[in-house]
Amino acid sequence: MIRRSSRRVLIHTLVYIIFLATVTPLRAQESSGIVSGEIRDIHTQQPLPGSTVVISGTTLGASTNDRGYYIIKNVPSGKYQLKASMIGYENAFNTDVVVIPQRNQSISFGMKPATIEMEAVNVGGDYFAKPSDNIVSVRTLSPEEIRRSPGSAEDIFRVMQSMPGVATAGGKSAQLIVRGGSPDENLTLLDNIEIYNPIHFARTGESMGIISIVNPALLEKVDFLTGGFPAKYGDKMSSVFDMSLKDGNKELYNSDVNANIAGFGVMVDGPVSNNGSMIFSVRRGFFDILTSIMNKPAAPRYYDAVGKITYDLDARNRISLVGFYYIDQIDKAGSTKESSAMSKYDYLTRDDYGSAFGVNWRSLVSQKAFILTTVSFTGNGWTSKAGTQADPALKGDDILENEFSIRSEFAYQFNPSLELKVGVMAKTIDSRNTSWTPQDTTRTGTLIPATTISFHPSLTAKTGVYLQTSYHPIQPITLSAGLRVDRFALINETSVSPRVAISYAVMQSTSLNLAWGRYAQSPMSYQISPDPRNLALKNSTAVHYVAGIEHRLADDTRATVEVYHKDLSNLVVAPDSSNLLLNTGSGYARGIEFSLQKKFTNGFVGSASYSYSVSRRRDNSSLAEYDFEYDRPHIINLIAGMEIGEGWQIGAKFQFASGNPYTPVIGVVKKAGVYYLVDGEVNSVRYPDYHKIDIRVDKQFIFFGWSMTAYLDLWNVYNRSNIISYSYKADTSSGITVNPKYDFGITPIVGITAKF
Repeated sequence: MIRRSSRRVLIHTLVYIIFLATVTPLRAQESSGIVSGEIRDIHTQQPLPGSTVVISGTTLGASTNDRGYYIIKNVPSGKYQLKASMIGYENAFNTDVVVIPQRNQSISFGMKPATIEMEAVNVGGDYFAKPSDNIVSVRTLSPEEIRRSPGSAEDIFRVMQSMPGVATAGGKSAQLIVRGGSPDENLTLLDNIEIYNPIHFARTGESMGIISIVNPALLEKVDFLTGGFPAKYGDKMSSVFDMSLKDGNKELYNSDVNANIAGFGVMVDGPVSNNGSMIFSVRRGFFDILTSIMNKPAAPRYYDAVGKITYDLDARNRISLVGFYYIDQIDKAGSTKESSAMSKYDYLTRDDYGSAFGVNWRSLVSQKAFILTTVSFTGNGWTSKAGTQADPALKGDDILENEFSIRSEFAYQFNPSLELKVGVMAKTIDSRNTSWTPQDTTRTGTLIPATTISFHPSLTAKTGVYLQTSYHPIQPITLSAGLRVDRFALINETSVSPRVAISYAVMQSTSLNLAWGRYAQSPMSYQISPDPRNLALKNSTAVHYVAGIEHRLADDTRATVEVYHKDLSNLVVAPDSSNLLLNTGSGYARGIEFSLQKKFTNGFVGSASYSYSVSRRRDNSSLAEYDFEYDRPHIINLIAGMEIGEGWQIGAKFQFASGNPYTPVIGVVKKAGVYYLVDGEVNSVRYPDYHKIDIRVDKQFIFFGWSMTAYLDLWNVYNRSNIISYSYKADTSSGITVNPKYDFGITPIVGITAKF
């Protein structure tokens, strides 16, 4: 059933959108905006003077100056497709350019040299362009694709939950479960800076988390690699989520104000000086206000800020300052109804915080080479206290991990067929872990003694070096090979990770892609800290095998089939209820993925994917194999969106996933006069299948000098009761009480964005 408050929000939103639709005569029909940006060689980062950008379907366009910069003025408001072209290069496209009155839309292109030589002609382009070293398992999304995705509430990570091979964790979590791996196995980067917690209310080692910390309007693009990724990326073994912030525009000061059920935010961007620009976003969550209205005991609050300042020292040297900050807070008093790790405690305070600040320096050292150097600081931590009214701090922790890192990559293009990248990385790590727990008993009757942990190791370091090459020995073949070496001083281990991928163009529209690689992931501080013996932990490893076929049905539509297998070894497992961990785990994940993707052209966008996979683990060679907790054999995602005129857009998404495995309770046992639960075989049964339909409706209004977009994102429209967990309790008569925990029912998400 829909709550009364949800009904009121839905009714008020529909009335508001209908009212706004009646004021369209106030629109400024002749209002116009600006489109500007840079065009550079994707391999050497050299500017491409003399290249052209045209707005498809119009006579508008411009050529780039000697710094590769273009500007198109007096563009009527609306949605357009941009095409960048230059002799000797493949055409580049951007299919989602929204022009707003009296605003500048900054759109930059990276162009690939043509693989065939043609005189005085521009060769065909690619709507699905990707770097030559990312051959398999990669998706690239624009901010507009993220914004309008149904069922995502404009959240980056929820959009990615609809990608092939990615399982949704349910509406209450934005975490990514990639090809049967855990969220801990995913690497997240923001402008070359590693981010350890990109999601609000998600801690390391947990699978929950509500909403992304990064406002998608800040992004230029997102590259999501789900397997077989190159040697540039290290210390993770499932996926890479690489976010690139856009540069602020150099022409006008733009400002956005947005609000939805998750929070209120402001974004500004514009020129800083003749050679610089900035872009900045700050947001404040509304969850505490909503829980107060609904009379819930917990009051979650969040704040985040992300920004970037870019400055050109000269024509060859650019620096950018990137900042990232968030804080999450929860206070709960007087209730044990909330289901969590601390649900038995009446009182809870929780503060999570994180920051990242860095400087990127890109230097074009020659016409064929550049160096990108990043110096950054990343901090992450939390404090918690839980207890009773008599003692509100029975259980708690104080965790902190700070890193100072420097990384540098030298890229050199010997010729159009051969590119070399050499990179180095070094970071210092300062960890602090203090926690305490009272004596307790698990639900199955195992006694857990009181513990106090104080883990304050000396400053330690991680170092790494990698070599990556991309080579076209003959026209149909692209070969990418790399080698990465990493060392973690705290556990005194060095890992060597070779990787190779090859693409063979069977014909102009079809390619066969293969990849193999070894990936190592070092133990995390939260795993090491509970017991000094955990310093003996070693790296977990995964070996990826990927094979796929990619076929272009049209310039804007592609179909892919990929088969993958991952061998897992040295996995960290807990052999008992103590804090000792061991590297005795092993396993595998394998599957096949079918996908069809159409970019936004001719007013329509869509995608369809089906994934079948198996993810199995074994805690010890002498123990039985079992389904991993993130194993979801069947995943289906269907998404479609279209423009229907007068600023209206509609979209819909259907999701289906097999239920997660879990360990059932099969009985009770009496110990010392108390009944306790008896577990069955590990992960031997599954939750019911998960499925839902989400619908999104957008309406854009253009006024004199500004615009507004209102949307309704309606989740789970047929109100499916998706069970995400069960809680069990043994009563005094040896019976078992089972309570299901449900994902969101039908939920309206309302949002408004004003652009000035």
